[in-house]
Amino acid sequence: MLTTARDLPPAPSLFRRLAALPYEGLLVLALSLIAAFPLAGFRNLAVEGTPHSLMQLYYFCLTGLYFTWFWRKGGQTLAMKTWRFRVTTRQGVALGLGRAMLRYLLALAFFGPACAGMALIFFPERIPPTQTVWLFVPAIATILWAKFDGDRQFLHDRLAGTRLANAA
Repeated sequence: MLTTARDLPPAPSLFRRLAALPYEGLLVLALSLIAAFPLAGFRNLAVEGTPHSLMQLYYFCLTGLYFTWFWRKGGQTLAMKTWRFRVTTRQGVALGLGRAMLRYLLALAFFGPACAGMALIFFPERIPPTQTVWLFVPAIATILWAKFDGDRQFLHDRLAGTRLANAA
């Protein structure tokens, strides 16, 4: 087991991590589309109110299950395997369920609003672009944090006690 900071593999470059985000997004989109198949037969399903809230909760749990399961079983999602990096604790050991869930919630808090902002750009009649820009502030903050962090970690990794590193 790795125990000292100098024994740990280096963190991937900020460019590689940002380049992996769209790939991860496409995988999550594919997962969401497949998860929607069982509901595709329902006609007249309301896109507001309680059914809409239940659908959002369903996707939130499904996405959380995807990330936490992969982070616990080898420290890599499918996109992380492709880009050859993994997530561990700061000490270099595998994540437990609680830490994986915390990382998911924190990452969602920082990058989730930007994902919503990207979707809303295509629907300017819902939210004016001048208001949509504020949705990108948390993602920009964590990216800037990683730029100046001594170990190049995102803010959600610092807060969750996790570490992104190059995989062997």
